[in-house]
Formats: sequence, structure tokens, C-alpha cells
Amino acid sequence: MRICAIVNPRAGGWKRLKDPQAAADPIGTAARWIAPDAPESVTVRAMRGPDEGAHLAQALLEEGYETLVAVGGDGTINDIIQTIASAGKGTRLGLIPMGTANVLARVLGIPRTDPQAAARIVREGREHAIDLARANGKWFALVAGIGFDGAVTQAVNYRLKRRIGRLAYGLATVKVAMAYPRRRIRLTLDHGETREFDSYMTLVANGGRYAGRFALGPQVRLDDGYLDVFVCLRLRPLIHSLTSHGLALLRDRLHRTSTVHHFRAKHIVLDAEEPVPIELDGDAAGVTPLTIEIVPQALHVLVPPS
Repeated sequence: MRICAIVNPRAGGWKRLKDPQAAADPIGTAARWIAPDAPESVTVRAMRGPDEGAHLAQALLEEGYETLVAVGGDGTINDIIQTIASAGKGTRLGLIPMGTANVLARVLGIPRTDPQAAARIVREGREHAIDLARANGKWFALVAGIGFDGAVTQAVNYRLKRRIGRLAYGLATVKVAMAYPRRRIRLTLDHGETREFDSYMTLVANGGRYAGRFALGPQVRLDDGYLDVFVCLRLRPLIHSLTSHGLALLRDRLHRTSTVHHFRAKHIVLDAEEPVPIELDGDAAGVTPLTIEIVPQALHVLVPPS
């Protein structure tokens, strides 16, 4: 099995390591994690900037690598997925979580704070096919956020995020909440009737976790061939919506909340009176209109043996 690791040396997890030598040499460290007895057998490439993961992955697939290991956060994974899923070669993806939230790793049961344990899964884990979603031509594995969520993502100061981590999202949330405009959305599911909602935020979920720790419901699965849509209605004032739905998320009850409409579909079209911002797995992704479709078993990932 030819393995190559794509490392994001700027990911927040490197600062959490207690080994300063590892943080000073992320390339050599990643190779030793994956192949402790023969680190020279592992090819490692480092990302130098945004979107470079996709370009590196493309070059590595052309060189014939069968397994790519993402050593970084959800943004790094999302970057690499763009190439792997589009290639359609059945390339395996391994994960060594080194980001802020590491949501995909959490959903797949991969250790998020022990990179050596995650690396053992790369060596000894089993291959599992999961669904991916494609939004306006871009792939995502977990959740698309349309509206308020997308606006928060676009407002995050990423230099500040590297210093204070997830607190940067809290500051961005307060900033957006103070001036977020009212928008009605139009939603069409599986080519059916178009419906309108006074929604400040809509989540389209492939994976069962949102913003790291919050469960979206037991029916949301990475391998069921469906997308789950949560239309969060706007109450007056907006703080009532944020408080109500925030508490529902804390209690894992968003799917049972009376001011949230829950649907399941394979093809989704969403538009609004005025363009509203979009995020895909935590990355800003433009504005509406938006078309999302599920692609079953589009990605092969390495997960724990049991």
C-alpha cells in the first residue's frame, strides 16, 4: 500500500502537542506516526497555503498513490476530498486530526487528540465507504450552512482563530447577530413543490455532527444515501431563535424542535430573496442560489477495525 501524507503545518493541533520537536518538524513527525519502523517509506507533502491540498492530492494520484492521509483539520480534509472524490478511483483517505474541531474524525470514531492512535488506524483500520454531498459542484462530507451560519464563517478572523481557536467563532457570532438581515428562502426537495420559509439559517447535513460536538439526530448518517435538511425559523428578535436553537443543539434535540422543520431528500435547491452566504464544512463557499445532491459511497475512508 503506497501511502502519502498531506500535512497542514498551520493546523491548530500542532500547538497542542507537548513535544516541541514534533511541532518544529511536522513532516518528519507525520512520517514517524504513520510508519514508526520505516518512516522513510512514507511520502509527506506540506501545504503552504489555502487550496493547496487539492493540487497536492491531484499530483499524488497521478503518481499512483493508493492512500492519502490528511494531517490537519476539517478544512484540510475538505480540500483533499475535492480531488479524491472527483477522481473516482477509490483512493483511500486516512485521517490524523490536527485541527480545531475535527468533526469528521469525531463522526468516524477516530481519536482526535492522540495522533499516534489515529495513525495506527491508517495502518490497521478497515476501509469504509461513505456518502458525500456536492454543492454547486463542490464536495462536502458533513454540513452545509446557509444563512446565519454562512455569515458567521465569512466573518471569522482566521489570524485570530490561529491564536484563540474556537473562541474566534463566538466573537464572529456576536458580530453577525447584531446586524443579520431578514431573508425568506425558497426550498425545493427532490424536484417537488417549492416552499417558502422565514428562515435565518438552514443546515443540510450528510454527517451527524454540527460545529463539532452537537448531534443533529440519530437518523443522520454518513452512509444512508440521504441528506437531512433543518430549516431553522426566525423568531423575533433574532436572539430568541439563537437561544432556542442553541439550547436544542446542546440537548441533541434540534430535530424535535417546533420551530425547526426537518426534511430528508437526495436533491435540494435553495434560493432566497437576496443572496445569502454559504459555508461547507466550515469553509466559506459563496452565496445562494444553491443546488446540493447526495453521491452515495463516494469516498473510501480508513476507520477503526471494530
